[in-house]
Order: sequence, then structure tokens, then C-alpha cells
Amino acid sequence: MCSFITQIAYGIMMLITLGLTAGGLFSQNWVQVDGTNKGLLCGVNTIAMGGEQQVFCPGWWDNLKAYEKTVVVCLFIAIVVQVLAMAWNFVTICACCCKKHIIHPLSAISLLNVIVLAIAVIVFAIYSGDAIDQLGQFFGGKQGNVGSSFIMECVALGMAILCTIVASLAICFAEKCV
Repeated sequence: MCSFITQIAYGIMMLITLGLTAGGLFSQNWVQVDGTNKGLLCGVNTIAMGGEQQVFCPGWWDNLKAYEKTVVVCLFIAIVVQVLAMAWNFVTICACCCKKHIIHPLSAISLLNVIVLAIAVIVFAIYSGDAIDQLGQFFGGKQGNVGSSFIMECVALGMAILCTIVASLAICFAEKCV
């Protein structure tokens, strides 16, 4: 029973982690200067072209710096790993009789999630000073800071670490059949 409850808690925590990761990736508030936000992904902008409205974002990937591409790729990988972790957790919840034999990859998947999120957070933290300075110079030398998207990813990393701990507890409980 403890294993089941721990896995339910794991699933809820991983769902929160997924929401934070996706929310941070898709929001446009990674760097903030003077009320203006800069995101990593191309915002969906509606541009009038020849009297027609088109959703338009040409070359957004090419315009990203190398570290921004690294962060975007890591966050997309993290989202895939988080969905995989939730799916594996669901499979092991349903596998009552053989749970103690198939639950072991759950902590490894969670650890992979922590590693990928940590890479994204550390890379952005190292290079964010340049992004803040560039955006600040564009606005006449105003002071900027990291935005809420980066903070969401830091919280997602913290949640991913907690998920790894809870996954390890679930494995211990499953092995002891509690």
C-alpha cells in the first residue's frame, strides 16, 4: 500500500514538474529589461502581410545563440523524459503482482530528468548575463534580470530532485511489498 501511495505522490509531483518545465519553456519571460521580456522560443506573432494575417516566425531557430539552442533542446528532452516517467509510473501502478520487478527504471528515468534540467538551468545561468546585458543596451543601458521562466525551470529542477527521491522510496516499498 505504501508503494501505491508513494507512486501516486510521484505521479502528482512529476505532473507539476512537467507543467513547470513546459510553462517555463513556452513563456516569453526568460530575460526581462524595463518591462520587456525575451523568450527562447519564437512567440506566436500575428503579422499583416499583404492584407492577410499570418502566424509567422521565420528563422527563429537560426537566430538563437548556441547556448539558447542547448537550453531549448534540453528542455524538450526533459519534457519527453517526464512524459516517459509518468507513463512508466502508471504501468508499474497497474502491475500489482510484478511491480517489484519492473519498477526499478523509475529512479533512473527521474535521474535522467534531473540531469537534463540541470544542464539547461546551469547553461542559461552561466550565459544569462550576456543576454541581460544585450537587452539592457538595446533599451539604453537599463538594468535587467532573469525572468520568471528561468525561475520556473529552477523550481522544476527542485521538483525533479524530489521526484527522484520519491521514486527511490517507491522502489524500496515495492521491493518490500508494502
